[in-house]
Amino acid sequence: MQPSPRPLRILTIVNLPWDARLGASRVWMELAREWARAGHSVEKYCLTDAFPEPPYSRAGSALRQILFPRKAADYVRAHADRFDVIDCLIGVLPFPKHTLRFRGLVVARSVGLFRLYNQFLRRSAARGPKQSEGRWFGHLFHRFIEWRARIASEKSLRTCDLLNLPNEDERRALASDPAIHAHTIVEPYGLNEQFLRSLREAAAPAQQRLQGKTICFIGMWGPRKGAREWPQIMKAIWSHHPTAQFVFLGTMFDEAAVRADLGAANETRISCRPNFVEQDLPAILADCALGIFPSHIEGFGLAVLEQLGAGLPTIAYDVPGPRQILQGEKDRLLVPVGDIAAIADRALHILSLPLPEYEALSAECIGVASRYRWKEIAANTIVQYRRELTSLTTEANGSDQ
Repeated sequence: MQPSPRPLRILTIVNLPWDARLGASRVWMELAREWARAGHSVEKYCLTDAFPEPPYSRAGSALRQILFPRKAADYVRAHADRFDVIDCLIGVLPFPKHTLRFRGLVVARSVGLFRLYNQFLRRSAARGPKQSEGRWFGHLFHRFIEWRARIASEKSLRTCDLLNLPNEDERRALASDPAIHAHTIVEPYGLNEQFLRSLREAAAPAQQRLQGKTICFIGMWGPRKGAREWPQIMKAIWSHHPTAQFVFLGTMFDEAAVRADLGAANETRISCRPNFVEQDLPAILADCALGIFPSHIEGFGLAVLEQLGAGLPTIAYDVPGPRQILQGEKDRLLVPVGDIAAIADRALHILSLPLPEYEALSAECIGVASRYRWKEIAANTIVQYRRELTSLTTEANGSDQ
């Protein structure tokens, strides 16, 4: 009987606060929890570790993004012998490994491939309002910040040992780049066992949800998440179901700002909850009948999983992330990007389903969410990391001979 492999020593690095309300940070937080439960040693280095004091301004906050990679590199050099694996966000450790004095595995993880996000930003800028002349300096400053982030991200792709991507679309997007030599794996995101159970058990009876016709959106408010489309979506649904309610969750902007974008300052059929704690979400979603997620670009789409786990049929644009989650429900729950009429039509169809058909669809949605569990994803990731570490050791031994 062979002895069990020793636990891995893992350092996670992300240039954001360690805050579960931020989808990117939550990925590492969930993985760290599962890895620790499995006996591995996990530490983190995040934005507030590098800069403990709050920033004095938005410009100061942006500058910290430029300075963070150097801070992270200094931390790695000081503690290199304490870790086997560094699992970091693409762009936060854009240095050749030998300069870090680290002999383990450097993993660059995507939470939304920056190249695809940049394509969306260019398209969005072409459609959106022009920058006012009075803000030219701020515009140039933020363009500089974005440029530096792109440079760092491109370097990460070329200097890491392994790329960990959340969907197959991102793998295909990078496969044709001859400058990228790192191995690539695809590991999705998930939900933990207790949270999945809470979502399922809190859900109100299907008949009550259908009668209430409450439609939910979860996500930070902005054009990427479909803020521009929502007024037309609501108008189309209200034309057939005038009592339908819309709930906007986790917008990170106050209700007045969301209502201003929706052109619905005094509309009583709209409610907004900018922030919530994860433990409250099952109760918040309990009475909802349907989810709509008109995001133009995603790494994966944890919000989609959360709504599916609560038994909510969730309509999304056919983009990376939601495409992978809903591949078995393509005809019912995925629509072409920007097709507002298709979203409204699918929503109206689901809200008008006979009760047995809605119950069946709701159960299928729970089944889809149940396939994505953090415990299994974390274990699969460790298997992949051990394989890469073995390969690195073999290569190092070969080069020493």
